[in-house]
Amino acid sequence: MFTRQFLARGKILVLAIGLSACAAVFFASVAWAQGRGGGRHGGGDSSKQSDADSGSSYKPPPASPPLSPHGGWYVSTDQNCYEVVYMPLQTRIYLYDNKLKPLSARDVHAQMILQLPTENAPRRVPFQYAAMPPGATEQDYVTALFDIRPLQDKETNITLEFSGLPDHRPPTVSFTPHYAQFSVRPYVTKVLLTEADRNGVLRQQVCPVSGAPLGSRGPITKLYIADFPLYLAGDDCIAAVQQAPEKFLPQPVMPIPGR
Repeated sequence: MFTRQFLARGKILVLAIGLSACAAVFFASVAWAQGRGGGRHGGGDSSKQSDADSGSSYKPPPASPPLSPHGGWYVSTDQNCYEVVYMPLQTRIYLYDNKLKPLSARDVHAQMILQLPTENAPRRVPFQYAAMPPGATEQDYVTALFDIRPLQDKETNITLEFSGLPDHRPPTVSFTPHYAQFSVRPYVTKVLLTEADRNGVLRQQVCPVSGAPLGSRGPITKLYIADFPLYLAGDDCIAAVQQAPEKFLPQPVMPIPGR
């Protein structure tokens, strides 16, 4: 809902038209995002793509668009798709079916095997399940808390092993993607707008850069500032966020003295 100030000024009709336009453009944006599928972002060049030891038919990541829901990149088999997000101090993996419908990672067990430049032997890093709080619209995932930044900008192979995959035959799969230039997801990154963003857009309503209602200027742009999602009226607003990202993060509520 917009503020009561608009109602006090007698702009009810303008408000209704604006909201209708916002909703129409938003749902068109979601339909576009879902129709385009998904893609790679922040994962380096995988033109020398990986081996899969699962017995399933391996599929390389989609070539376009260069966005995914969480700023990662995809590897997949005939049955499942995995979005791998390399972040500075952790790596996350989100699970989808072969049509890119989100699946729960609750029963998935995963580990990555990688060779750091400062270590002689390969490192095995286990993943843990990250549950979402009640009422959350964000997708759950498995995560490994590990500083992967020493591989930044290097040519490398990382083996990803999965087991306990729901309704997957066989229930175990392994990938070894090759990165000609390994990259970590940046602090501010543009990601794919999906159906899961509907509530977030309705809560935020207004672009914090331009002040325009979300959807009033065309397709909505979604960013992540670290783990915080932010919606903008368009791509021309991204530069302002990149210049001062902390300005757009939620501010902590200061306690009132004496309470």
